[in-house]
Amino acid sequence: MRRSLPRLNISALAGRSSVASAVAAIVGSLPGFTLPFAAALVLPAGQSDLLLLALSVGITPSIVVSSAVELTTVAEFGRLLGQGLGPTNAALRSFQMRVLRFAATLTVLVVPVLVVAYSSRSPDRSTFILLACAVAVTPVVAAFASTLSGECVARGAPVVPIAVQAMRSFVPAVCLLLWPSAALVVFAVMLPVGEAVRAVVLAVACRRLRLRHAAEERGELAPYGLVAQSLASGVTQLGPAVDRVFLSSATEGDISSYEMSDRLMYAASQFFTMTFIFRRVAVWAQLPAMGVERARLLLRGDARTLGGLVVALTIGSVVVCLAALASGLLPSDWRTGFLWGSLVMLSLPAHLFNVVGTRMLVIGRKQNMMLWIAGATAILNAILDGLFFFFLGSIGIIVSTVVLRWTMAGVYLYLLRSVIPATIGRDVVQD
Repeated sequence: MRRSLPRLNISALAGRSSVASAVAAIVGSLPGFTLPFAAALVLPAGQSDLLLLALSVGITPSIVVSSAVELTTVAEFGRLLGQGLGPTNAALRSFQMRVLRFAATLTVLVVPVLVVAYSSRSPDRSTFILLACAVAVTPVVAAFASTLSGECVARGAPVVPIAVQAMRSFVPAVCLLLWPSAALVVFAVMLPVGEAVRAVVLAVACRRLRLRHAAEERGELAPYGLVAQSLASGVTQLGPAVDRVFLSSATEGDISSYEMSDRLMYAASQFFTMTFIFRRVAVWAQLPAMGVERARLLLRGDARTLGGLVVALTIGSVVVCLAALASGLLPSDWRTGFLWGSLVMLSLPAHLFNVVGTRMLVIGRKQNMMLWIAGATAILNAILDGLFFFFLGSIGIIVSTVVLRWTMAGVYLYLLRSVIPATIGRDVVQD
């Protein structure tokens, strides 16, 4: 007779420890938030631009790999846990090896392209290439860490993944502040070191969770749609890459200002995502095993709650940026970054809706749609960048970002109206 664990009640877990998640989100976001500000504060403008541009060579593919791997892991674990099952150790190792091979392949393909694109306009090409080589291994380490992070989230324990999610930026930021006279390559090497520290912490957390949730009957794990999802994420990351290419030929310091504005918006986004969305993904991953009425009540409640919270967060974030500018306390090197940050915050609701949309597409196993969305996003981003940069200069890149995100939010809204109903109850076995 088939035996299995009772289904893990992720819905109950999602409602607990919200304060812990919020604190963890703030702690986890601070390292990534502070890195460009630390670089702009302690380094000359030219060196700050050079370092941040080189770090983006490791960070950009790491974001692609991390988001795809983590979400795929949550979705596939959620399907098993929703049925009271868990993966065998052999299945988990096989899953991780397939992820690592994929990450290594993506790194080999993407990093050289970014190096060529960015170094072509760099005033110090040889130093830039050295720094880029130092961060090149980061996406592979990030892939392994993200399988562990996704497992923690799926098992209803997201606090540790939230708290260490920006660890890759923590070590170089601390190094910049404590040893500002070090060679730039030292700061670059700290990027993969920070990601390795994140992996170690998550490995310990996962081991404890596996002992606590050991299942009698087990299932298999498959990285379903990982390639399509990563390709879509990679194409989407062409947008920021194109932004940086435009700004690398503009005024000195624009790259640093762009990175600061991006981190301001990213900090608000990460706080919301990690505090409110992260826990909900494990619940949404069980939609295929839910009844229709229960799923509808769940989604309607989430839409009302998350919608109200994101409006409040957007207003608060814009006010904070403008208040910081009006205070006169900001270093001169930060003022443009905060000005751009207040503008890009206007796209925060659209960005967060798109974050939810991508997760729903993965849960619905519609990653093929993400490829079309990503392609359209990249093309539209390039067109808008060229248009607004021509008329408005560097700040036009920020305006382009705001217009792009709201446009794509409309696309996701249209698609989800058909994807979500088709996902609900799909795996329910009819007696």
